[in-house]
Amino acid sequence: MSNQISAIVSQMKTWETTEIEDSFLSTCVYALESDPSSSDQLCHIVSIVEQDWFNGSHRKAIFYVVKKIVLSLTKSNLVVPGSISVMAQKLLFEMGYKDECALVDEVAASPSMFFNVECLEAVIPLWRVKLARNSLKGNAERMISLLAGEPDQKIFEEEIPSLIENQQEIWHNASNVDKKDDDWDSSIKTALLPLPTDIAISTGVKVLDDVIQGGVAKRNSPYSSRLIIIAGRPGMGKSAFAIFLATQLANYSGDIAFFSLEMPKVQVQYRSIACLDYLQLKEAGQLVDPIRIDNLRLRSYNTSQRERLSGYLEAKLVKRLHIFDKSVVGVDSISAKVKLLAKTRPNLTAVFIDYLQLIDGCSGDGQNSETSNIGNVTKSLKSLAVSIGIDIFLLCQVNRGVEMRNDRMPGLSDLRASGRIEEDADIVMFLLRPHYYDRDRDPYELAVSVAKNRHGICGTLACSIDLQSSVIFDNATQWT
Repeated sequence: MSNQISAIVSQMKTWETTEIEDSFLSTCVYALESDPSSSDQLCHIVSIVEQDWFNGSHRKAIFYVVKKIVLSLTKSNLVVPGSISVMAQKLLFEMGYKDECALVDEVAASPSMFFNVECLEAVIPLWRVKLARNSLKGNAERMISLLAGEPDQKIFEEEIPSLIENQQEIWHNASNVDKKDDDWDSSIKTALLPLPTDIAISTGVKVLDDVIQGGVAKRNSPYSSRLIIIAGRPGMGKSAFAIFLATQLANYSGDIAFFSLEMPKVQVQYRSIACLDYLQLKEAGQLVDPIRIDNLRLRSYNTSQRERLSGYLEAKLVKRLHIFDKSVVGVDSISAKVKLLAKTRPNLTAVFIDYLQLIDGCSGDGQNSETSNIGNVTKSLKSLAVSIGIDIFLLCQVNRGVEMRNDRMPGLSDLRASGRIEEDADIVMFLLRPHYYDRDRDPYELAVSVAKNRHGICGTLACSIDLQSSVIFDNATQWT
């Protein structure tokens, strides 16, 4: 057999695939029509091959018929229901490809380079490489075309990285597709080892860490790739909550991408500086006169505040917190920015998006409903989290109907397009500041309801929030 396979491969000196396609199809047709029992051998082979591997509608039609017959025969003892060529021609005729019907007989009767059915599987890896070469070539030509045009920063920052990623994916699929992808041995051996202590990064709020498996997952750790929803009505502190987490992570752990579709970049920066100042003073045990958001807004500082503010020019936060405002509004452009950061910043730790309904394409349009469009966005963001191996925090508004209830804590049904968001999210948290509705309540009180937690428990945790510093405090560890 090895000599036969070597003889086949030795004939394949060009990048053309038509000879492989015709030989593959003619071998399948001959095998099925002369010996239907060969369908057992063909079943695995045709499940690997895809219809898009064939050039021309007539070859695609023959393969479609072959695959359908193979799968039918393996389920029952039926005989081949007539001539495969006739069935393929009928299919082409019905689809409007009448001119290609005559080509079916030529392919089905063409001489085959394969000696038997077993040889078919042996040539598939080389066939796949040839197909990948064509895709790589077309993708590269598209890149060259863009680079030959007028200089455009958007093309350089968004379209080129996307094409580079496509090249890597095409190559990866062609080079790794036959490798074992269900490595049970490795998974079981890993599970027998002690759980690493550094797979999660603390948020700085213990009760929150307890909920999300120790904190924000380190990139490509066992708990990473989560889509985490932070939802609530306006004024509940969603942005402050996200800025606190982003500041904490950027200053102490790694790079963070923050997409602010509601506030200008400078407002996010001011809030993050106020948060950083509070955290630094608290860490030093000297929580006196922290820089507040109003200080920054009014340019009003005492001497100590001004000195600290000047010192933050060299802070890790400034170098690691990458803020994008309304210039990046679509899910495709968000994905392109994140993927570019992931390639240039190996310590990219998490992504924050403020907020879902402001992402371009989420509202209803002539093509799809709001529910469908929002679902497409959350699905894309979940896929992005998985492909990069990081947690994505997505802020979200809830329906105003919650304000008509006595208990104003939202639930999953209060999410707009709730079914799609709930389906894609790993964790859904709702924020409620009781003081917003009842001025007699503590203005720092914050309740966080974990309504969905794919890998942990649900419930309501109590903590505190300081909006003037965008800081979240531990308040209690009691669950209800």
